[in-house]
Amino acid sequence: ALSLQLLKLLPLPQTSIAGMAAMDVEGPAVVGMPEIAAMPQIARRVNFKLFQQAGVGASLRVGGRLSAASSGEERTLTTTDGGSLRISLPAAALPPAIEGGAFVEVVGTKAGDNSMQTVGVVTMPGKEPMVDAELWDEAVKLAELPQLRELFAPSS
Repeated sequence: ALSLQLLKLLPLPQTSIAGMAAMDVEGPAVVGMPEIAAMPQIARRVNFKLFQQAGVGASLRVGGRLSAASSGEERTLTTTDGGSLRISLPAAALPPAIEGGAFVEVVGTKAGDNSMQTVGVVTMPGKEPMVDAELWDEAVKLAELPQLRELFAPSS
């Protein structure tokens, strides 16, 4: 009871909503969020091997690093398990965080054996290297194990 009375006497820091809003918090850079939200299915997180097993038209999320810009809107994504996908990017300009070769998750639909029609691109917040690609790949594979799949599957 005495410790509770002492806590009541201690001055509490005054934090305002405006002060909290002014905090410098870096979030992910996202291109195409409205398009991602409008997808008919929640995109399943896959690596290159799982991408190849998915059917054409499947909604997927693939982690990796984008190649440098070349002519046109098509780039190559080097996936966490070492595969290469041709990525058709959305028309919106990519922010510098994505342009600079940061780890990204590309969200879209499978267009062919090694290609994806992208509706959005998400990068992880923070300075590089923020993502351990090997660990990311292991997490993707674990989520696909029959014993664990229901823990990671989206609920409806």
